Amino acid sequence: MNKLKKWQLGITLLTSIAYFFYYFGRYSYAATIPFIKTEWNLTNTAVGMMATVLTLGYAIGQFVNGYLIDRFGPRKMLTLGGILSTGANFFVSIASSFSMVLTGWFANGYVQAFGYGSCCKLYTNWFPPEGRGKPLGFNEALQSFSSTIIVPLSAVIIVVLGWRWVYIIPVLPLTLVSLFFYKFIRNNPEDIDIQRFWVRGTDLLTPETKKLQASKWKTAYRYALSDWRMVLSYVSYGGSQFARFAIYTWVPLYIFNLTGNIITGGLVTAAFALGGTFGSLAVGWLSDIIKKRWPVIFIGMALSAAALFVFAWIPAAPIGILMLIMAICGTGIEAVEVAYFLLPMDILDDVGYQATGVGTMNAFGKLFATFQGVMFGFLLDISGFKNAFLITGAIALLSAFLVVPVRK
Repeated sequence: MNKLKKWQLGITLLTSIAYFFYYFGRYSYAATIPFIKTEWNLTNTAVGMMATVLTLGYAIGQFVNGYLIDRFGPRKMLTLGGILSTGANFFVSIASSFSMVLTGWFANGYVQAFGYGSCCKLYTNWFPPEGRGKPLGFNEALQSFSSTIIVPLSAVIIVVLGWRWVYIIPVLPLTLVSLFFYKFIRNNPEDIDIQRFWVRGTDLLTPETKKLQASKWKTAYRYALSDWRMVLSYVSYGGSQFARFAIYTWVPLYIFNLTGNIITGGLVTAAFALGGTFGSLAVGWLSDIIKKRWPVIFIGMALSAAALFVFAWIPAAPIGILMLIMAICGTGIEAVEVAYFLLPMDILDDVGYQATGVGTMNAFGKLFATFQGVMFGFLLDISGFKNAFLITGAIALLSAFLVVPVRK
């Protein structure tokens, strides 16, 4: 194994592990919602604000931080985000009011946005276009596996210690892993005198020109927002994130209402993430093989829409059946994130603004997810879970068709 391949393997493993622990600081909130709702006597619409402020902070962070990652490098940004996310979680754990919870959770969403664009930038720097699906697929698989663990783990912590400890125990490793990441990761092969065998448009520029281009944020966002393929992809991804966060936010409460057991709610939600774990590996590999991203997205989102329709119509099904449906749904929505983010990595590769594109896509996605928190909660208050899940399925289906014209 030559030096480049060794570093590619190390970059993939360390980056994926670092982002694995990022999820411990974000998706832990799902299991705490029934208990936060009870502690402050909140409506579904009000408690849905937790998802709203998280995704709003994340959306703003992605839109801003994508460019910052391109300018200052993923190594610094991912490390800083992990440390600050730990602090934001600690703040939520000592909250004396629901407004304090929302403030801390908004801040957590913003700093969590340092992570994913950094991962994508590293894979773009270290892998050729035809080889990026596999490392990103592995990254997505680990982050989905993290969700598989953190939701039921949070439920156990609640039963043993109470909901506040969910914002302390799971994030303890995050700062340590972030510092370890900073010590051993490098932004580019050239930083350690490794020559890449593939050529990008930015490789033809002088170092002075690269530095000047990196400082022009208006140029970065013009590239990210002027390509119609990117804009259509952003909107399609937004629909997928509406559905994704609806599942993570409300399925634990839905199952808790059915069974009275938050651990069972955590396990059903974990099945969604587990489907994404295996699906992500397949999507990354498949999209590299066929060299197209949109067919994988279409199939995955259509499959998830069908699963959500079934989930809405059979609320009295055995828990095992509901877990199976959620696993199928995760094979779509969770897994096709790989293909979605390969689009800006491919389209904006030659101009060097990959992280800006990834950040913009993530911002659109989490902006749509922001509406989910209050909208889904409002639908619950006026018409119940069935209609809310049916509407979510329809949004997922629309996302599948929106990506078809991209043809990339």
